[in-house]
Amino acid sequence: MGGEFRDRGIRILALGGMGKWDVRVPFRLWRVLRREQPDIVHAFLFLANIASRIIGRVLKVPVVIGSYRGVEIYGKWPLALIDRVTSSWVHASTCCSWAVRRSVLARIGGEKGKYVVIHNGIDILRFEGKTSLSRADIGICDGVPIIGTVCRLDEPVKGITSLLQAVQRLLNMPGLGHARLLLVGDGPSRCKLEDLAKVLGIADHVVFAGMRRDVEKILPLMDLFVSPSQYEGFGIAIVEAMAAARPVVATAVGGIPEIVIRGETGILVPPGDVAELADAMCRVLTDPKTSAAYGSAGMRRAREQFSMATATKRHEDLYENLFSVYAIQERQKIGVAGSASQS
Repeated sequence: MGGEFRDRGIRILALGGMGKWDVRVPFRLWRVLRREQPDIVHAFLFLANIASRIIGRVLKVPVVIGSYRGVEIYGKWPLALIDRVTSSWVHASTCCSWAVRRSVLARIGGEKGKYVVIHNGIDILRFEGKTSLSRADIGICDGVPIIGTVCRLDEPVKGITSLLQAVQRLLNMPGLGHARLLLVGDGPSRCKLEDLAKVLGIADHVVFAGMRRDVEKILPLMDLFVSPSQYEGFGIAIVEAMAAARPVVATAVGGIPEIVIRGETGILVPPGDVAELADAMCRVLTDPKTSAAYGSAGMRRAREQFSMATATKRHEDLYENLFSVYAIQERQKIGVAGSASQS
């Protein structure tokens, strides 16, 4: 993404890491922060959080902000311990949903006021236009119901196994035997999912579209957007689908219920419940009036609650507030020092 940022005139400094545990990266970050002397450092994801806390503390960076993007599940307790020990070294941590905030507080603890919820935002206008693609462009005939999702194919987290099993059930329901499942995205589980589609006998009904950079053109082709995740910190692909006026069926996990309003913008089902998922998809696909109502309500909600402008403004306010507190504290220190010298 660095090239895209540079094209927009944004200065990029890459640390050239060669994997998660490249020990050279923290030292390079230390050199960059010492040279640049930033007023604010905002870190994203675990390793960046820890590195910025330690280095920011050593270099006395005025404001250090952490970030949590998912309902974190650590495989080993030392990681949680490191997070807990260093969590007090930040001035705030942003969480992409209230569900993530609850998860972090339960696991890490600390001052509740330091955990700030800022929902992810999207460029709403990007998803409100008409598509220039046709169904033929993705290998699907006109008149065929399309169930779609956009995600990294990473099982069991994304729940695509349950979705394939639900589609198998759906194809046996009246009027839906010709439906197609459109999977947009790639990932380590793709081969296993392709094999599963064959085992289930639905391979001819599943289109693996791979990675696409034109999701805004593909979403309008879908009659229904499904998010079957087992874990989800927020669910930005759902917001994009809602912005494109797609009805949504999703699992009630993580931050998803903060996006999808049950019975208003879509249907929420328990994670891993194949029968419930299939029934929910059937209800939407066989009820055009309800489907259209979900789509319209979802588009309004995406526009009002999850725009990029809203997310940007909340980040700006956070930065300004934290730096203002720092500036006040520095003036107070100078005042105290001045009084001491006079006495």
